[in-house]
Amino acid sequence: MSNPSVNENTTIKVALRIRPLTSEDLINIPTRFQKNVLSTAAYAPNQVTIQHEKKHNFTFDYVFGQGCNQKEVYERAVKKMLDKFLDGFNVTILAYGQTSSGKTHTMGTSNDMTSSAESVGIIPRAMATLFSAVNSTQYKSRKLSMKVSFVELYNEDLIDLLADSNNDNEDKPQLLIREDSNGGISLSGLQEIKVNTVGEVMGHLSRGSLNRQVGATDMNAKSSRSHAIFTVILSQQKFIPSSDSCASPSPMTPSTNSTFSDTKSGSLSRSNSILSRRFEDGTWVSVTSKFHFVDLAGSERIKRTSINEDRIKEGISINSGLLALGNVISALGDPAKAKNTTHIPYRDSKLTRLLQDSLGGNALTLMIACVSPAEYNVGETLNTLKYANRARNIKNSATIIQEEAGWNDLEHLQNLVLKLRSEIKNLKSMSLPSESFNTENNGNIETLEEQLAELQRSYNELSQNFSKKSSELEMFQNLSNNMDISSSSSLTTIKEEDEITFNKSQLSDFQKAVKPVIVEYEKSISVLESQLAFARTALNHTEASMLEQEAKLLEAEKFKEESKSLIDDLKYKVSKLHERETTTENY
Repeated sequence: MSNPSVNENTTIKVALRIRPLTSEDLINIPTRFQKNVLSTAAYAPNQVTIQHEKKHNFTFDYVFGQGCNQKEVYERAVKKMLDKFLDGFNVTILAYGQTSSGKTHTMGTSNDMTSSAESVGIIPRAMATLFSAVNSTQYKSRKLSMKVSFVELYNEDLIDLLADSNNDNEDKPQLLIREDSNGGISLSGLQEIKVNTVGEVMGHLSRGSLNRQVGATDMNAKSSRSHAIFTVILSQQKFIPSSDSCASPSPMTPSTNSTFSDTKSGSLSRSNSILSRRFEDGTWVSVTSKFHFVDLAGSERIKRTSINEDRIKEGISINSGLLALGNVISALGDPAKAKNTTHIPYRDSKLTRLLQDSLGGNALTLMIACVSPAEYNVGETLNTLKYANRARNIKNSATIIQEEAGWNDLEHLQNLVLKLRSEIKNLKSMSLPSESFNTENNGNIETLEEQLAELQRSYNELSQNFSKKSSELEMFQNLSNNMDISSSSSLTTIKEEDEITFNKSQLSDFQKAVKPVIVEYEKSISVLESQLAFARTALNHTEASMLEQEAKLLEAEKFKEESKSLIDDLKYKVSKLHERETTTENY
């Protein structure tokens, strides 16, 4: 279950490093060609000017002059990329430039043990920062593992520099380029070695560097004759809280924290602890990121390097790969070509295939363009600046790909089956109380309906009595009015006067007698109306409770069916895993 969660669209960052003239340059380069053709200005620190046939101005993300040391290059341009790598992004640092321009020195690929602390390159500094970070409290709740690989591309052959060889003269195994399910580039047969400390990483780097192809030329006594890629693979499992919970994983014990442990039992107990909390308040996800340190062989002119037949063949292969790289950079970064280009020539060279993710793919990339300031190398320097300037226009789309942890773990799948069975058992036990609850609810509703019907009958009777008495009262009032009118007429007889007096007296007595009855009826009606409203409210509340219970039962039935389907699927996977284990044991 993959879940791309974070996407970052960015362009390739480019840093320019101008190396100072060395003592070898002062000896080998004619004096008239030792003039500095590169210049920077204090008011434009990221701009460089090259004086050739005419002035050319270039702007980069970082410009490091001749006086900049290794620490400044790392602190300003590289260190912040370690944070992205720890977040789960793929990162690439690419050293590009002509031969003897300082690429290997800048990257620290050779890991020369005799070099001073100030001259240590990017890789050793990055590893120290990386291990310091993963052993900090910030990453204490994560399960982390780290591996390294080291590969070189020599005469278009991919060779694993860390592969074991019983015979020093034995050819190292060649690797094949493959594309994984996510569209990324991988190498079939490449050995990835687990590491736990900075010392182990640097030991593998030194061992691989000794196996790398180097040779002496007139421009460099230790010229790299191959492209080299040193890769650090970081796998981490981290806790993602659920949307309705702010819970965090319970703290790990000291023996199972994120520091790299050499004990297998500690790793297993920590894995079990993580998997046991798989469904509680969130999800454990697995994230894998790669950090590529690419040290390219330098472009060279055969007439200047004065090399033998083998070096000529190597130079042709190097220049061929760099030409293909330049074509890819032009296709991706040249605005004039990018509009009309539908095909990117990644497959023209194995080098460009290896760098496919880093150039226009799923990675955050920093290109360090290394150049010489001498007029003797002005042609190669100008070409390097042009390619680096185009690379700044290349757009990458870096993505953190998260996968739910545990789906390839047999023990986790077994625990999951047991947990789902327990949940189904609980759901079944809930069905009996829900049935008794429904029966009780139905009885309460019937009682309320009977009470409501009784109240309605009483209300109707009182309403009829009230209407009847109201009619009688209205009749006597009309009679009184009529008698008042008659009394204003000429009544001549005493008998008629006595009759009127009698009727008025009778009406007054009736009104006095009826008035308290009416008041009492009004009170009774008011009480009954209140009782009726209360009964209706209770009935509505009961109906709402019934609907809520029915919804919960439906949801429980649905979850039961989904759990049953998941259990069947897990049983199938567990059986397959058992078959695979049995086959492996027999083998």
